[in-house]
Amino acid sequence: MTKLKEASVLFLIQVLSYTIWCINFRAVADAHYHTAAMSDFMIASINFFVIRKIAHGQDHIHQWFGYAAGSVVGSYLGIWLSANFLGS
Repeated sequence: MTKLKEASVLFLIQVLSYTIWCINFRAVADAHYHTAAMSDFMIASINFFVIRKIAHGQDHIHQWFGYAAGSVVGSYLGIWLSANFLGS
């Protein structure tokens, strides 16, 4: 797998993961039980596969960058989505 592809995969996984985390935080704060439970399941599933992928890979700066940058973008996206679609 090329460095760009590895970084991109980790970036997209983290965007999805952090988006779900932000939605989960709002769901818990607003007592939306079903949304919280569904997002908890998704978070656990994604984390399982990320841990497996990282454990079988080597440590490289491009993987770290994709992982970290995806987290930041995912937080922005998750806050926006949860604010606009879950509401308080």
